[in-house]
Amino acid sequence: MKSNIWYISKYANIKEYGADTRQASFCKKFAKAGLNVRLITSDSSHLYNSLPKLSSRYMDIENDGYRVTWVNTLKYSNATSIKRFLSWFWFEFFVLTMAFRKRYEKPDVVIASSLSILSVLSGCFYKRFYRAKFIFEVRDIWPQTLIDLKGINHRHPLVWFLSKIEKLGYRYSDVIVGTMPGLHKHVETVVGLGSKVKFIPQGVDLSFYADEQQCVKTDYLERYFPENKFIVTYAGTLGVAYSLDYIISAARTLNNAGNSKIHFSFLGNGLEKERLQKLSCDLPNVSFAPRVPKSKVLSVLQSSDLLLHSFKMEKVFEFGISPNKFVDYMYAKKPIVCMFSGYPSMLNEANCGEFIPSENSQLLVDTLIKYSEMDKKELAILGENGYEFLVKSRNFEVLSSQYMELFK
Repeated sequence: MKSNIWYISKYANIKEYGADTRQASFCKKFAKAGLNVRLITSDSSHLYNSLPKLSSRYMDIENDGYRVTWVNTLKYSNATSIKRFLSWFWFEFFVLTMAFRKRYEKPDVVIASSLSILSVLSGCFYKRFYRAKFIFEVRDIWPQTLIDLKGINHRHPLVWFLSKIEKLGYRYSDVIVGTMPGLHKHVETVVGLGSKVKFIPQGVDLSFYADEQQCVKTDYLERYFPENKFIVTYAGTLGVAYSLDYIISAARTLNNAGNSKIHFSFLGNGLEKERLQKLSCDLPNVSFAPRVPKSKVLSVLQSSDLLLHSFKMEKVFEFGISPNKFVDYMYAKKPIVCMFSGYPSMLNEANCGEFIPSENSQLLVDTLIKYSEMDKKELAILGENGYEFLVKSRNFEVLSSQYMELFK
């Protein structure tokens, strides 16, 4: 008999409604391996604008060989709204009530993937009453994220509540999957069970890059990515977690020093965009390009010379990162520099760039000058290193095999 796998993640999505997320990519591979797979997600998200409109509590569809159950939950528009947090409870309640609907099969394995961390409750419930194997997938460390990035006091009732949920997940799960390489250190500190942690990072869906890529228009590149410049691109959310002020500061230092060769391009949207634009409005070496569909991002990255990422110097990043951004960057075959002071991975393993300490704009200036003076062949070798590492060790074929070993 085939095993029934339930993958619960409030913010998962599929290509039809925006993009295949990590969960959808794994579900596709699990189903291809002969498992009965159900992805359970929500129609309420600040990440996507084209989610399905549900007229009933649940909507079940077939997708790439597996089933998707959409749960009709409380809607919100602002990522910081209290409605967002309430929608977590809403979602979890109706995931739990699926146990009493005859049309849904009994799960043998339940993967509860943050965010929302409240999916731990569903994992515990199905383990207790259905004897399912419970895998707790940690993609963000909560509530530490609230403390470090939102400035909420560690004694706040919400932090206290979420810390209890976090510990419950660590203790009661059969396996803990972390997308960050140093999660075992955090779990060991919190509950003394670091040995339960398995590292399965973000992966690359090679078919997406092979079959679904489009090119941006030439006038878009001409406007935001000037010719005869060394283009340094940051692509992604313009949010407080990424300390982007230090990139603007580096651009100002270079401009004041008369270095007109290096140009900074920001691609994306976010809560910080307007403020960052005002902060850099007098700098000719900084441009903000409008967001493009994910299918066109690769063509923009390939028009750059170096790709940049940045993180705040906070405890939540101490245990490592595995951002989707690195996947896009590496596939673009460009060298990468990341301002990050936590547990290093990917760039150092692939030898495709380097980490430099967070929040150090002068060191960023020195590093970018170094790369801008490199021979193009040297830059190409670094970019190729990242691509080869990604394709060989971070594709979903490899990662899904590692994941399915945990089902046994």
